[in-house]
Amino acid sequence: MNVPPPSPYPPSYYPGFPPPRPSPGGSRKVVFAVVAGLLLAAAAASNLLWFFASIFASDSCGTSAGTARFCDDSGVWMLVAMFGPMVTLAAAVATVVLGAERLRRPWTALALGVLVYATGPALALFTVFG
Repeated sequence: MNVPPPSPYPPSYYPGFPPPRPSPGGSRKVVFAVVAGLLLAAAAASNLLWFFASIFASDSCGTSAGTARFCDDSGVWMLVAMFGPMVTLAAAVATVVLGAERLRRPWTALALGVLVYATGPALALFTVFG
């Protein structure tokens, strides 16, 4: 019968190393992630509602209520009104991610991202209502 040789180390009677301490800025990162996630969800819902409304915005182009810019024959401004908020949302997400990771300024990057995003719906409203 082969019996393994005894271990050269004594048995351990202690639990091992203590668990690592949480990082000092851990709770702030969670708060930032929750706030950024809520703002992203609100912006995405707003974009979906704006996209839905902009589909029907061209109904007034045959009447005097339509603006000349939105109702031109090229359809470029209609595309700006439909997809402008989505493009600025992508730019805002990139601004927040790059600002939070590269510059280590998450709250400043979040404020800048909100301003970048706000230009899309503002441009779309200006396009439709002149």
